[in-house]
Amino acid sequence: MMGLKARLVRLVGASSVALMLGSCGTDVVLDELITFEQMQWHMDSTVSVSWEPKESDKPVFMSMYIRHFTDYPYNNIYLFRSIESTEGVEYSDTVNVALANDLGAWNGSGMSSLKTLAIPIGKSAVRFRDDERYMLKISQGMRDTLLTGIQDIGIRFEAADK
Repeated sequence: MMGLKARLVRLVGASSVALMLGSCGTDVVLDELITFEQMQWHMDSTVSVSWEPKESDKPVFMSMYIRHFTDYPYNNIYLFRSIESTEGVEYSDTVNVALANDLGAWNGSGMSSLKTLAIPIGKSAVRFRDDERYMLKISQGMRDTLLTGIQDIGIRFEAADK
């Protein structure tokens, strides 16, 4: 059962993310937030988000964000990311995300023990084909079977042109 303090931190954190991301003034075409139960990400668990673009002529910037608590035991996290379509894997990479700097100060934003860090996916805006279903998959590449301290992962696509 979740205590009052944990619920308050979640509420403040979710409100902060919504305010931060919603105030950008961009045309958001996809925004998904996947929350982990008890702030634990199992090594066999994959975050999956499906997307069917409506307008292939409009490029999108892809990004993700990680929300973690300051009791997360490492200063980084390795992520395996891929985008698949019916034609196969369209994009894949492995990224080492620095959640803290060399001195141990957390990167990202957040005034409480919950921190949010945005990470781009790819280097530029991309176009997706109409009438195609895409699946974005993210899994953690840390050696822990059960990675603790990760609250959730968000996926965000924004239109490159208004």
